[in-house]
Amino acid sequence: MNWRILPWLFLACTLSAQDLNSLLSPNLAGGFDFPVGGADGTAGYKDQATKRWHKKWSVSESVIDALGLESHETWNGIGGSDTAANQPVYTLAAGTVTEVKNGEVWLEHRFLDNGQPQHVLTGYAGIHACTLKPGDTVKRRQRIAQIAPGSNGHPAQLTLTLRHLLYTEAATWPQSISTFIRSHKHLLVPAKEERLLIAVKHAYQLHVCEKGQIKHTMPIALGQDGRQRKTTDGDNRTPLGEYRITQKAKGPFDGEYGAYLGAAWLRLNYPNTNDARTALIEKRITQKEHDRIAAAALHGSLAPTDTALGGGIGIHGWISDWPDGHHHLTWGCLSLRKADLLQLHDWVNKGTRILILP
Repeated sequence: MNWRILPWLFLACTLSAQDLNSLLSPNLAGGFDFPVGGADGTAGYKDQATKRWHKKWSVSESVIDALGLESHETWNGIGGSDTAANQPVYTLAAGTVTEVKNGEVWLEHRFLDNGQPQHVLTGYAGIHACTLKPGDTVKRRQRIAQIAPGSNGHPAQLTLTLRHLLYTEAATWPQSISTFIRSHKHLLVPAKEERLLIAVKHAYQLHVCEKGQIKHTMPIALGQDGRQRKTTDGDNRTPLGEYRITQKAKGPFDGEYGAYLGAAWLRLNYPNTNDARTALIEKRITQKEHDRIAAAALHGSLAPTDTALGGGIGIHGWISDWPDGHHHLTWGCLSLRKADLLQLHDWVNKGTRILILP
């Protein structure tokens, strides 16, 4: 079996028992920043405005075990071997302290990446003046320590470790810590959303959430092969990930299949940037096609539908209401019963986010 898909299988099992309340926790990390200098990793310190930071990084061998994949970076101050000494160290993201020992601290971060629950550990070594203890919670970009002076002929430096635990997205596996931070600057925290939709495929349910609280739950039908993750045009699968509503319309609809849309249509921005990045890595689309999809996502416009990934995915009704039970009806979309669909149409706006989970 391909080692890259093992964590995905583990996560699918985990999500089958996922407590939705954990997805709605206000303590999820909303993004990652750099641990020294400016939050973007380039600005100097306030008292040394001309100083900048350089780094070297290496990814350890791709050995998958209970601890996942580990990446390391060492940060040093420019201008002399000990320019980093006693300068502040900041957290990458909101999280919880898991371990503190001499010159080292480890933090746990839980967050959503493309709508999927993720879990990483970050370790900071070569530090001093840290007063944290296990169980403490920290905020994003919180000052937690200082870089320790060098010793035994070694310069002062911060060694940062990022440990992926069951990390599943091909688009972010593996990569340097700096690349990870830059690609995870802004992450969704559902509890902070005025209104958010969460579709759980294995439960055949759509939850309407407001400020972290589930207000309504509706039954849904999936694509004809909807339990699988959509990757290709015509595969009849339902996507997984974080999407936005980009189009709203009420029926009746024209065309040969118009009646199957039912009373309303809410289009999603599938494929999103993550779908495109994964497909590019797997050589299923070209760089030019990737860039078109990414540009559409950036500007909130309709996603291209003429690539191998397909498109035209959304939420709609059906030619008639379907009975209770698990249904696989569509060509990849989510389907709602008429009364639920009309309510949802009125509740959501263009730009409303939806998480589609396994």
